[in-house]
Amino acid sequence: MLGYSGGRKLIAPGLAAQETIKVLHSPKFMRDARAVEGSIEDNPLHRELLEIARMARHDFMVDVALARDRSIAAVFAGDPVAAHRRGVEFVSHVLLETLDEPVDAAITSSAGYPLDLTYYQCIKGVTAASHIVKPGGSILIAAACTEGAGAPEFARMLRAGLSDAAFLESIKGAPVTVDQWQLEKLAMVTTRQSVGWYVPGLPAEYHAGLWGKSYATLRAGIAGIASTLPSGAKIAVIPEGPYVLAKARAGEMAVR
Repeated sequence: MLGYSGGRKLIAPGLAAQETIKVLHSPKFMRDARAVEGSIEDNPLHRELLEIARMARHDFMVDVALARDRSIAAVFAGDPVAAHRRGVEFVSHVLLETLDEPVDAAITSSAGYPLDLTYYQCIKGVTAASHIVKPGGSILIAAACTEGAGAPEFARMLRAGLSDAAFLESIKGAPVTVDQWQLEKLAMVTTRQSVGWYVPGLPAEYHAGLWGKSYATLRAGIAGIASTLPSGAKIAVIPEGPYVLAKARAGEMAVR
């Protein structure tokens, strides 16, 4: 929802107190259509963090862009705003993939270890793929989740048993709970697209309450998604989930 990482994030949430972090992860920003992966133009959360960084007198930074093997592909240093924007331009230039139109379905991941250690983290793969999938389309995600659901606060919300729509309504105007934003972003996807889950490490107690169907094998998940698609459907395969930067010309900006 901040568009790109780095830069101003060094200050907030990097150095910020819990009170600030909760506001940054509240519905005020989470539900703004301009606060989206892959874009800093007119992004209200980006503007908010720039203001916080200026108030903290942030005047220098060093950021890097990473290659697929996690080696350093480029270094950006100097004035925080100018250096970060140059980093955004570089990453966009070398990574951006453009589809002619949104697809009917996407098969994706959370980019493997360590980003798929928990269900909490694997949601980022879902939100990343959602921007290139048609409304009413389908997403299948595969993530190991070997460490289970995630932090206690997040696990407690998962076990509450609310529907996605009911969850979105329940947090309107309510005090922000730690980690609620991740479920909020997921609910914003599952209320407009169908999501299937292959998450073998997630304990069985959670599967019945997932917003979407859970599959015992990846093969079963692929077959389940395929069975819902019309003849000639277009499917995007995204092996590295949230590390993808893509957009559809007829859709909205997608994922980093």
